[in-house]
Amino acid sequence: MHVDDAVRKLRIADPAQKLSPLSTAIREQLCEATIASEPAGIEPMKLRPLRARRYRHVIVIAVIALGLGVGAAWAAGVVTPLSVFQHSLQQQDATTGSLWDQHVIPSSVVAAAEVVIPQVGAVRFFYGRSDEGGWCGALRLPSNEWVGTGRDSHDAGGTVPGCFPTREAVNSAGTPVYVINGFDYQEGLVDARPDGGSLWRIRYGFVSLPAAVRVADTVSGRAAPVTKGGLFMLAVPDAHSEAATSFHLVAYDDAGKIVGQD
Repeated sequence: MHVDDAVRKLRIADPAQKLSPLSTAIREQLCEATIASEPAGIEPMKLRPLRARRYRHVIVIAVIALGLGVGAAWAAGVVTPLSVFQHSLQQQDATTGSLWDQHVIPSSVVAAAEVVIPQVGAVRFFYGRSDEGGWCGALRLPSNEWVGTGRDSHDAGGTVPGCFPTREAVNSAGTPVYVINGFDYQEGLVDARPDGGSLWRIRYGFVSLPAAVRVADTVSGRAAPVTKGGLFMLAVPDAHSEAATSFHLVAYDDAGKIVGQD
């Protein structure tokens, strides 16, 4: 699509591609300098309640982005999970009021889970809910880049970060295309092969089965816990990436009984 082509060309021409991410100390200095320049009468951030503080972070990040340029802001690592959900490629071409016109609830965004990929490091799953009843998901690499955006050598593609309608909502909008079984997830690929590792498929999302405490892939034998809210993140190495990958996801309860499968 023309929007994707334009974004891709901008990314190629972006001088920030050649910049190294700023250190945590420098980013904190930028943040403090921005806060210190606020007009008199505004309370210091450390005195704000959590809810107010969350929105203030968004304002500070916007000011830094304006000062550094959008590309430099990405290189500085100041793009937050919330901003990724608010300004994602998933939403750019969505028709207003359509099924894919989903809007994240800022207070719902959480770091849901993390897996360590050999030769890559910790990959984190960020989750949120949308006003329209959908959900938001993204995988962040150790470099602070996002799986599916093509900005990191370990990013092998997958679902672009953003917000999605649930499987039930998709089925209700037209001809049913999903089997409703309690699972709702997306997939991202992380490639450690250039560093002597494997290609990994990460399935992330939620299980709407109250008794579920663990999700496993019976083909690979790998499993992951189900966290608060039914969230899960399961990483499976793909030794045969040239062929179709078989998955059989199963949810277990505390007693080890199967309560759902995909």
